[in-house]
Amino acid sequence: MRPSGMTLQIPVGDIDAGRRFYATLFAREPDFAPHEDFLEWRVLPGVELWWQVIAIAGPVSPLTTRVRLRVDDVRAAARRVASELGVIPSPVTTLPGVVSFLDFEDPWGNRLGCYADIVPSSEQRGPGGSAHDDSLFDVENP
Repeated sequence: MRPSGMTLQIPVGDIDAGRRFYATLFAREPDFAPHEDFLEWRVLPGVELWWQVIAIAGPVSPLTTRVRLRVDDVRAAARRVASELGVIPSPVTTLPGVVSFLDFEDPWGNRLGCYADIVPSSEQRGPGGSAHDDSLFDVENP
């Protein structure tokens, strides 16, 4: 299989609240709203990568994996997440010479985050070891 596009579906319990949250996150209204309970944002210009927000009747089962969005400045993103989304992000964590990131959740428990490469991905030299080895990471005080 050689895909030419991708969608990611995010469940929410209230489509109006979902619209407000994700319109704030993406700093714009959805690109497409084909149904009253379904919204789509094209995440990257010119790329078939769609972030779909869909209202779920009854209890929402949030994503069990985390989706992180690349940003230029992870600390500015942390301030924006707190001030504009009203969500408390995790402390910024850094893998020296590779990446800095933070995590947060939407109101339905969907696991999100932001990251910023310290050097371009093609130039990163991994530290080796395990992604579960906390000693490789620097965590900033909140």
